[in-house]
Amino acid sequence: MPYSTESDVYDATGYNSDIVQKLSQKTPEQVTTLINGYIAQADLRIKRLLGVPISIRKEYHLFESNHTVELGPYEDPMGFFSAYDPLNCVDDVYAIYQNGYRVKLPYPKDCDSLSEDIINMNAGANCTLSRETSIFKCGTASIKAIFTAAGSFDFPKNHNLEKNIEPWNYVSFWFRTNNKTATFTIELYDKDGNKISRTFTVTINDTWQIITLQISKFTDYSTTRFNEERLLQYITIKADKACTIHFDNFNFNDGFFWTYPEGLICWSTEDTEPYGEIEVTYAYDPYKVSTPEDIKEASARLAGVRLVEFLIGCRQRVTGFQQMSDDLEDTPDRDALEMTRSRLRKEAEEILSGTGFKTYSGLGSA
Repeated sequence: MPYSTESDVYDATGYNSDIVQKLSQKTPEQVTTLINGYIAQADLRIKRLLGVPISIRKEYHLFESNHTVELGPYEDPMGFFSAYDPLNCVDDVYAIYQNGYRVKLPYPKDCDSLSEDIINMNAGANCTLSRETSIFKCGTASIKAIFTAAGSFDFPKNHNLEKNIEPWNYVSFWFRTNNKTATFTIELYDKDGNKISRTFTVTINDTWQIITLQISKFTDYSTTRFNEERLLQYITIKADKACTIHFDNFNFNDGFFWTYPEGLICWSTEDTEPYGEIEVTYAYDPYKVSTPEDIKEASARLAGVRLVEFLIGCRQRVTGFQQMSDDLEDTPDRDALEMTRSRLRKEAEEILSGTGFKTYSGLGSA
């Protein structure tokens, strides 16, 4: 979530969309895109100055018959409960350690990029795909598939994944459906159409559930193993009847994967009861969900600096190559624009200095 909005930038600069349109000769939509880009640049600068995202090193957690644990300092064995709260603010998980050894990272490393958008997917018969941003588990969206009858979808679109999945033991994802009587099948294909497959079901309607399938238990695994000689090229998801599903957080893993920004570590061995100690190194952005007013103001002002610099260039172009007309008399002159730029930059620096450069909310266990 951006730290500020287009209207915040207008409040900071004292300008509005009409003025920006007049000087830049852009449409309202183009102006919105321009300013959102400046906000993204401003937020990145703020994160660098404040040391965000904040890294937490080897935070302790215990699985006791629970398939997920929430990140946070609540299980710190030393009893030092720091004040930070990463719920819905997790940016990345860097490492998981079990019994002192680092666990192999999943593929993809973010545990989600293969199931974040439909642009790299094919909808098969009786299937309509959409990117769902209201009901999702990981990242910013899930894949919604509406089946009017038995049907399927597959990914990636060009069947060119080119991946050796032999290093991982499991395929996992979050899944929900409105019809728990449906049976679903996942198929893994090579370039020649050889496949391995597993069926699965869910137990509750309209509820996210973790699906974990051990790859060695897939049908035809003994004759069709995906390794350096036989690469995985694409994945197909099938439904045997009409239903609506949501599919998210798809990954190959070696026993653990994660769900962000919620901040869950998921146990993903098919036949082993979840139990054991882990340590997690990760990063979170404390301003991802709720942005303090001073951070919002700093973001708006820094974005405003970039906007004003752009408008100064537009003003120079207008006055340098076009005769001034009455229509341009009510637009800000260069001196006014430069004064606004200086003011915004100074105010942003004062706000961030008050927050504290590269301050941290807490530390994980050693």
